[in-house]
Amino acid sequence: MINQLTHWLQSADTTGLLTFLATLLLAGYRLLHPLIQVKLQTVHNTQKLQALKLADELAGAIIPELAKMTELEPEQRKAEAVKFVNQHLKSLGLSLTDETLAAKVEQAYHNYQRPPNQ
Repeated sequence: MINQLTHWLQSADTTGLLTFLATLLLAGYRLLHPLIQVKLQTVHNTQKLQALKLADELAGAIIPELAKMTELEPEQRKAEAVKFVNQHLKSLGLSLTDETLAAKVEQAYHNYQRPPNQ
């Protein structure tokens, strides 16, 4: 088998060999491209899930501190909480939209207001 392959390679001209390699490269790309895209999407989704979980934890941590600051208006507290969470996520290389962060902060605030037994 190897002898036949080496004999074929020796007798093949340059154009035929280049055509074969180009076809092999194209077929490999067509086969591997969807697999690579799925893997990249999975990694991206995992990072988003981690960012969402971390945003929940950060918002839950900052809300009790901001609740003590009575000199700030409620909207200012919310803006500060969003800013705090956003800064910490960016320092870790993660990002979420401001709307998502605002929703996480509001959820943390409602959880803070609700007694633990409810």
